[in-house]
Amino acid sequence: MKAILLGAVLATAMPAGAVVLGNPADPAQSILQRDQLRLLGGVQDWGDYLKKLSPEIQNQYGPELAQIKTDGDDAGSVEQFRPVQLRLEAWKQSLLYQLFPTLSGFAATSDSARLAQAQVEAFRAVEKLKASAFQSDRKAYFDGLKARISLVSDAPSLDRLFDNAGLSRPAPLPQAVFAGYYSPSGNRSWSGLAAAQPKGLKVNEVPSPLSLDAADRARYAKVIDYLRGRGASQKIIDMTISEAVRQGVDPLLVLALVQNESGFHAGATSPVGARGLMQVMPATGRGLGVKDADALYDPSVNLRAGISYLKSMWGKFTDFSWSALAGMNPFASSDVKKVVASYNAGPGAVQKYGGVPPYRETMNYVKKVLDTYLHLRGLFGS
Repeated sequence: MKAILLGAVLATAMPAGAVVLGNPADPAQSILQRDQLRLLGGVQDWGDYLKKLSPEIQNQYGPELAQIKTDGDDAGSVEQFRPVQLRLEAWKQSLLYQLFPTLSGFAATSDSARLAQAQVEAFRAVEKLKASAFQSDRKAYFDGLKARISLVSDAPSLDRLFDNAGLSRPAPLPQAVFAGYYSPSGNRSWSGLAAAQPKGLKVNEVPSPLSLDAADRARYAKVIDYLRGRGASQKIIDMTISEAVRQGVDPLLVLALVQNESGFHAGATSPVGARGLMQVMPATGRGLGVKDADALYDPSVNLRAGISYLKSMWGKFTDFSWSALAGMNPFASSDVKKVVASYNAGPGAVQKYGGVPPYRETMNYVKKVLDTYLHLRGLFGS
């Protein structure tokens, strides 16, 4: 598949981070619609990443990614959708392994993928029981059990469901499932494709795994409660998360920056003229395509510019991905502190001093931002 065709196929994917309320009368369909948006957001993120790679890699990996999108759209139930979700996980793991073979464990399996893995085995186990049942009421019972499997939110809940039904828990799939194609029949027939690492490829360009789960408002519930308690509006929080996800940046770090830059006040102006939510200077904005300085008071414009600038600082001072940030102590990383310091004092000052400049304002800023980030990270998903 040519690169231009890949772009056309992926163009209809919904933005990552979109939220669909679904049909409250049919919770399973609400879950399906929400997770279809997650998958479509992931397809778009990874499609954008794929475009940065060589035409050979695009031709190898593009068709499967496009087919995953199609099959995700066509799924009419959670049971039909979960194997498609695992195929995207397998596709992602295979590509990253080929591009970065020395980074063992880099592409950690997400919570949503682990749940999908457990549900696939549960659906399969119940379908076998249903096939062996002769009475119609017993078959109906197993259909009802499958409906309840669709509604569980984590693997322990799935185990409890089987325990309460007096059934043996389904055997877990081997972790190796994520090293290759996972078909509805359970046959792993696609174990990865040869892909030479292109010159100039950086691991920090890999989409953040947060983008796969950003549509799930429940994971941000305590983060949102905390920020709203400090005056942030729901709309601005949602816009911030959505734009961070779209650009493949850790939303929690962006939220921490916004909290410390403007307190989520879109009309904020600093004494030196920085504007809006992320306090973007007009000159910086012009370098990012915002010619009208007053447009920086528009939350969407400001977030797009500010996050783009933060992302450029990340690429300048780090050599690891955004996904790695979620598992580290940022205070222990001189690179992360350089990124945050450069947002406050500029990259020139950070390069001049080889780290956080010895300015009281900047040193306090780095501490406040990273303290906020760690607090939000502790709330996220809890």
